[in-house]
Amino acid sequence: MIGNIRSITDIKWIALVIAIGFFSISGCNNSDPAFQELTFRLAPNERAPLAGILELTTLVPTRIVLDVSDGDDNWQIVFEEFNTDHSLAVLGFRPGEKHTVLVSALDEDGGIVNEDLIEVETDPLPEDFPDFSVTSDVQTMEPGVTLFEAGGFLIIVDEPGEVVWYYRIPSPQSFDRDVRRMANGNLLLLLPTSRILEIDMLGNTVRSWYPARSVAGDEGSIPVDAAAFHHEIFEMESGNFLVLSLELRTFDDYPSSVTDPLAPVERAEVVGDVIVEFAPDGTLVNEWPVLDILDPFRLSYSSLLGIWDGFFQNTQGVTGPTRDWSHGNGVIHDTRDDSLIVSLRHQDAVIKFSRQTGELIWILGTHDNWDPVVFGDFLLTPLSGDEFFFQYHQHAPMITESGNIILFDNGNNRASPFDPIIPGNIFSRAVEYSIDEFSKEVDLVWESTGFSEEVLFAGFLGDADSLPETGNVLITFGGNQPARIVEVTRDTPPEQVFEILVPNVEANAFVYRAERLPSLYP
Repeated sequence: MIGNIRSITDIKWIALVIAIGFFSISGCNNSDPAFQELTFRLAPNERAPLAGILELTTLVPTRIVLDVSDGDDNWQIVFEEFNTDHSLAVLGFRPGEKHTVLVSALDEDGGIVNEDLIEVETDPLPEDFPDFSVTSDVQTMEPGVTLFEAGGFLIIVDEPGEVVWYYRIPSPQSFDRDVRRMANGNLLLLLPTSRILEIDMLGNTVRSWYPARSVAGDEGSIPVDAAAFHHEIFEMESGNFLVLSLELRTFDDYPSSVTDPLAPVERAEVVGDVIVEFAPDGTLVNEWPVLDILDPFRLSYSSLLGIWDGFFQNTQGVTGPTRDWSHGNGVIHDTRDDSLIVSLRHQDAVIKFSRQTGELIWILGTHDNWDPVVFGDFLLTPLSGDEFFFQYHQHAPMITESGNIILFDNGNNRASPFDPIIPGNIFSRAVEYSIDEFSKEVDLVWESTGFSEEVLFAGFLGDADSLPETGNVLITFGGNQPARIVEVTRDTPPEQVFEILVPNVEANAFVYRAERLPSLYP
């Protein structure tokens, strides 16, 4: 620690903005104070009330160290860069607490040029903030903080589960608001179906994008030649973005039932996903319609649902029902061979195809109802005969450190038209697969079943992330009652080491995904 936290009684916090005169410290030979000016402002953007900005000037290059105490806990924040003019985002204040902050300026030899104390008092959590509980085993869980979205807020909690940052989302519209940290340290937030925001940790919008085919953007927002943004925004290593969009095609003689194979065919408006790659300036780099890759007539038990009826009524004036044939909910870039991996919930399939050519590489999922002549060579063959081998209605595929695929298997139906649905077979889990692309074989490496005595079923939403240091897995049972974020070991059976329970019946606080970040600071 640089200096000790000590209480103060003679410094008052007025209007959340202060200017403190700093005194000279031995080691500074200039007769002027080493700190020419210091100001601190809590919540410069009201959407992020637990973040503040510290601005100060020193006569010599210094780095700043903050020792913070809320009366119960002490922690240190170290800013490594040497400057004379400092503008620093200060994160990690606790809600409804008085904090003392010892501000120390260190020169390049490590000597303290100057220091003084300020006091910061935060407001309690707002009344509409979602109520949740956290249990954790700090010694065995993956270190870091947990980021998730619930009840119209982005929330970050530390290892013990205390709120250390939150952001009130502007005009929340749906449950599938994807959020993740970018390479530059900011957060990338998808607000389906009309906006993507890049926000910094002070809550400021840095950039935003909108789908120009269907909506008009706000002033300064960047247009993208797409119909919609939904479910996932993925930042590629190149700096480009992948997002899921939509298209509508009319098909004659389309199946009208997933339960009656003898039902008459009909004319249908079929919604297919379009994978879009765009540059940060909004330039459309490429797009891949899934209707051109797979069979538009192959159905799962949900492929005839009209989930996108309202969207196409509002944007294209469609008056009749639509069919949500594919319902993409995840897309990632596999840099090993420059391919894209896409989760298609209403096909009970995860597919991989070439980013350069659009050619299909493999299909991970049940073999039911695929045309064996056209798609047989792409279907991955399981190495075991387990009846629960494949995933159903899955979310959020991710490539692990070992090159496997891990995803959240929602487990809806666990059957395909026109086989019977057996209620006792329905459950949700995280599952990891090893894929041999040469032999087109797939093996089930690990699954999360067994950590809970009760059978967990989250019929919508969900996430599974492999964690790098411990090998643990962070799982989001987002559509569960209550929503449940758990971290488990990869043992058999797994052991639970962390849990967030978010009651969602009254607060409507479903959780789409959760991310473990190494630190609150980028």
